[in-house]
Amino acid sequence: MDLRFNNYRLENVYLATSDEQRRAIGAFWLDEKALPHHVRAEQRAHEVVIMVYTADSNELAGVSTASPRRAGGRLYYAYRMFLRPQHRVPYLMWAVITATRNFLAGFNHPKVQAAGMLHINENPKLMKPGIRRFFLRHGYRYCGKNRHGHDIWVINFENQPNHPVSTH
Repeated sequence: MDLRFNNYRLENVYLATSDEQRRAIGAFWLDEKALPHHVRAEQRAHEVVIMVYTADSNELAGVSTASPRRAGGRLYYAYRMFLRPQHRVPYLMWAVITATRNFLAGFNHPKVQAAGMLHINENPKLMKPGIRRFFLRHGYRYCGKNRHGHDIWVINFENQPNHPVSTH
């Protein structure tokens, strides 16, 4: 499944990344210093849900990941995303979140069935009042802060509409 958002192509690769894609993802994270070492990059590359490419040059601009994690007695997909700084354009972040959520909500995982997505916003920019209101408007529930002071948000898949990725 490929989606378009402005000048970006979002490719779903969950549980189906090739060796070449995993090498590109690992190099991406290491080049951007998003992960501390090669072994961690290799392990996390298997968790990638969406790969974000520039439409013109096919450069890897970002990725989203999901890994099963228990929270509040339920199983959720722990969601993460990293976009190269030059590709942090308005609404791309939300397009990736929405594409990831829509896919995972209907995905029949071979080992687990998650109740929804869990976001731990480590980026201080994502803890501002405007972003908080944005999450609330889109059906997310604020659960407080973790021990590091990061906002925790959750969205359950049940009763969630399948919002299309829009092109703003």
